[in-house]
Amino acid sequence: MAARKGMSHILDGIMKYRRTLRPSLLEEFKKVAKGPSPEGLLLTCVDSRVVASRITQAVPGQLFIVRNPGNLVPHHNCFRNHVTVGGECGALELACSINKVHVIVVIGHSDCKAMNLLYSIRNDLHLPSKGPLEDWLRVHGRGTVEQFKKLETSTGFDRKLKFAGAQHYEDDFEAYIDPHNQFIPSDKFSQINTLEQLKNFLSYPFLKERLNRNELEVHALWTDISKGE
Repeated sequence: MAARKGMSHILDGIMKYRRTLRPSLLEEFKKVAKGPSPEGLLLTCVDSRVVASRITQAVPGQLFIVRNPGNLVPHHNCFRNHVTVGGECGALELACSINKVHVIVVIGHSDCKAMNLLYSIRNDLHLPSKGPLEDWLRVHGRGTVEQFKKLETSTGFDRKLKFAGAQHYEDDFEAYIDPHNQFIPSDKFSQINTLEQLKNFLSYPFLKERLNRNELEVHALWTDISKGE
């Protein structure tokens, strides 16, 4: 019954879209059908409360959007044997090498269920995983755990956290993580995770080359979904 209700909502939404939004978007569809010119790539969480195209008010053809649990960017080292190549790596190449977008933005958010899970097992990464989600988080979220522990075991969150670049010291950057203590620890953890992905972007040679030529920028945003900001 619940599944039928869920599908009914999806179909109702499609019909509403056809009645209300589709007519106003037809010209946009015609333009992008002839030759889209996307400006950037957004990498966000799969969380149903994060609607990247609505947050950015993007129009058809403007952005590539990649979603996965925890808005994680797998480090380039994970793909060197070509056995575990994932959609994220392919999307980065499609957007940045083939379509030459000029900006990449990773968007994290509060109450991230994936990050909440990783936070809860941060001291047990040596134990067997209970499922594919834990596998994903353990492999690609380990850097976030290490960064969080630097602040957790030191003087606290009132000092800057250093994010070391992939290869060269000039890629290093520092950031304060909730210095006014407005968020719960798991949200601080999510904020660290969002910034950690910038470091992972730098691990891809084809991205690093464009960054060095000032043809590409990478940014991190974090949204508090309880306030819509």
